[in-house]
Amino acid sequence: MPRIPTNVITGFLGVGKTTAILDLLARNPHERWAVLVNEYGEVSIDQAILEGGTSGGNVTVREVAGGCVCCATAPYLPVALHLLLTEAKPTRLIVETTGLGHPGRLLDTLRGANYQDRLDVRATLTLVAPDDVTNEFIHTNPIFREQVEIADVLVLNKLDAAKPGDVDAFQKWGNDLFPPKLLIAATQQGRLDPAWLDLGGGRSLSLVADEHDHALPTPPEYTNPIPGHPIRHQSSGEARACGWRFHAEDVFDEGRLLGYLGTLAGTSRLKGVFRVADDRIVINRSGGSVTVTPTHYRHDSRVEIFRSR
Repeated sequence: MPRIPTNVITGFLGVGKTTAILDLLARNPHERWAVLVNEYGEVSIDQAILEGGTSGGNVTVREVAGGCVCCATAPYLPVALHLLLTEAKPTRLIVETTGLGHPGRLLDTLRGANYQDRLDVRATLTLVAPDDVTNEFIHTNPIFREQVEIADVLVLNKLDAAKPGDVDAFQKWGNDLFPPKLLIAATQQGRLDPAWLDLGGGRSLSLVADEHDHALPTPPEYTNPIPGHPIRHQSSGEARACGWRFHAEDVFDEGRLLGYLGTLAGTSRLKGVFRVADDRIVINRSGGSVTVTPTHYRHDSRVEIFRSR
C-alpha cells in the first residue's frame, strides 16, 4: 500500500488553524482526506466546526480531546489514528494540534517505526498571528518556540490585521531562524497554497505578499543522504565555507561531538543542528566560544563551517 501523505498544522491559540484547514478541504473536494484534531479542552469545538464546514463524504474528522496528544492523551493517539486510517482510507492525513501542545513529540510519533510503512510525513506548517511577531512574551513561550522550530513552512496569517512594519519584522525574524525554513509566507483568512503541503528536500526563502500571490520558488534539488553517509556541500560564494547534511536516523555522541567541533582548527564560525541520544541540539561556535541550546527541529542533522582566512 502507498504511504499516506501526512501534514501537521500547528500554531498558537487563535491563529486560524481550523479556518486554514477548512479552506484546504474546500479546494480539494474530490480527494479523500482525513483530519485528526487535538483539542485541549473536553468539549469538541474544532471537530464540530470542521464537520459542519465540509460537504460530501470525502472528509473524515476524528478528535482526541482533553490535552496534548503527546502528554495527557498520548495513549489515545494510536487508537484514533488506527480508526481514522482504517475507516477513512484517506489519500492525505492532516493533523491539527492544540495551540498549547508539543508538536515535536507528535512528529516523532508519526515518523516512528509504528507508522513508517503507513505515513509519509511531509511539510509541517506553523501559523503565526501579526501580534505574535513583536510580542516578546510570546517569543519566550516554550510552546510557541517549539511550534516555530519544527516548522518547514512558516506563515504569517491574518495579514489584513497586520500593522505597518509587521510584515518586514516577520520576514527579518523568519530569515534569521536556524535551521532555515523551506518557505516563509504571509496570507489572510487562513488561505494556504496546497502546494506548500508537499514542500521538502531543499530550502527556499520567500515572502508571499498576499493571498492572491502564491508563486513558489523552486527549492534546490538535493540528494538525500543515507544513514552513515553524509553529503557535503561546498559554498559557491567567496566565503570559505562548506556544510554537511546527515540522515535523520544518524545519532551523535554529544560529548565527542562537542570535543571535536569545539577544537576544530582553522574555524572562524560554525553552526549546526544535531540529533543526540533522545534530544536535538544547536551548536553555535564563534571563534573559541561555543554555545549549546536545545531545539525542536525534527529533520536531518546539518552543520556549516566557515574557515579562517
